[in-house]
Amino acid sequence: MRPDRPSRAEWRWVLVLVGLALALRVGFVLFEQPGFYFEDSLDYDRAARAFLETGHFDARYYRFPLYPLVMAASYGMFGPTLTPLRIIQAIFGAGMCLCIWVLGRRLFGIRAGLLALFGAAVFPVHVVLAGIEYPVVIGTFLIWWVLALVKGDKAGTVSDTIRLILAGVGVALSAMLFEGGWVLALFLCLWIFFGQTARSIGLRALAIGGLTSVVVLAPWLYGMMKSGDYRALVLRPGLHLPAAPGVNAPLWKGSGENLLMSKLSGLARNPWWTMHHAWTEFIHFWDPYPDRLASADKNFREKLHEQDARMVADNSLVGDLSQHVYAAGFSALLAIAAIGALVALRTVPGSGLLVAWPVALGVCYAPFFTQMRYRIPADPAFILLGAYAVELTLKKSLWGEGLGSLKSLWQGWKRIAEKIAVVQTFVLLLLLFVVGLGPISLLMKLFRKDPMHAPRSPGSFWALRERTRERMEECLKQF
Repeated sequence: MRPDRPSRAEWRWVLVLVGLALALRVGFVLFEQPGFYFEDSLDYDRAARAFLETGHFDARYYRFPLYPLVMAASYGMFGPTLTPLRIIQAIFGAGMCLCIWVLGRRLFGIRAGLLALFGAAVFPVHVVLAGIEYPVVIGTFLIWWVLALVKGDKAGTVSDTIRLILAGVGVALSAMLFEGGWVLALFLCLWIFFGQTARSIGLRALAIGGLTSVVVLAPWLYGMMKSGDYRALVLRPGLHLPAAPGVNAPLWKGSGENLLMSKLSGLARNPWWTMHHAWTEFIHFWDPYPDRLASADKNFREKLHEQDARMVADNSLVGDLSQHVYAAGFSALLAIAAIGALVALRTVPGSGLLVAWPVALGVCYAPFFTQMRYRIPADPAFILLGAYAVELTLKKSLWGEGLGSLKSLWQGWKRIAEKIAVVQTFVLLLLLFVVGLGPISLLMKLFRKDPMHAPRSPGSFWALRERTRERMEECLKQF
């Protein structure tokens, strides 16, 4: 049951925790060393500066357009320094914590919502992200803002229509920030359409949200059509897709269509290799250790520092200690979230959204080469489920609820196992009669052999049953 409106005491806790989230992020931003930490940040910076000087991006820029526009707006208002931009990102990070509180309160109750808000406020990775020039901070805020709007009640009302319009705007803005926005759009289409009890409600929500998103995306899409430059949608997947065995990927031309089609055709010609790669990358998506970081190589950072002095050469964020601490912390969070999900899926209606969203991210990124940063938009789901597990622990009901969920899981598995057993029985009997008994029977017929030595009725394959006396025992013996 959805809790009542927040009391004054609850609002005080919310303001304190949101203030804590903002203070931690702004404090990190103010005390971190100036400069860029990752190579991608340099690309965004060059595009933002080129936009301020010429009104369009640098010709080499092929990423999504919204983040360099945010950087350009910050540079234009506060000067070409990084601190104001990072403070803006800190504000978005605190806003994401507020969205997590809304969802946690709505799904799990007042105390669980506050626990989730505290977890999101002090989660180290999201504190650090405020000081890194990358669109994932703003993108994650938009994603969870949209999910909080979609999970609202009162379908069909005026307020519901406004929420759907705002959600459509959020989806479109996130799609112009990074790839996670496109995953969100696909996820919401499936979730809204199949998750509604009334199909008409789902169609209405898709129509309102989808139309709003198309309207917001229209200027960017029209600009790509006018210029013929589709690199943001074509070249990026072409670069990040793997090359199947035997495929020599060509150098990209134009918008990269030749590179994308070459890799896609290679993947289609090697379906088993493609499925193995996708499964391996899906598993790697959950790997707690943040590998595949080019900036973790000190020689690589020094080389970039020689090209651009603003690139930080001594980057403690990607050191061995930082990576091991993150791996340990994320492993603990994932374990607690798994326990919370096990209970929530059985007891809390609507909590499946928190499980389905990370899985959808993993599935959509699996065809590519997965990295730790692709998983960041799913972190709030783990925090919410972990907060629910802590809430059950405080209520001293985690053990009982967990056992109940395990029993339900066991009953569900037995139903699935029964279906599997039926298929196995059919296959085994098919092999027995077609491969085993069938040829033997044909050979017996061919050589007129009858190992059973059973008398047969003339002109029939039925074996005659020996008759004795017509008693009850005889009638019950049908064969």
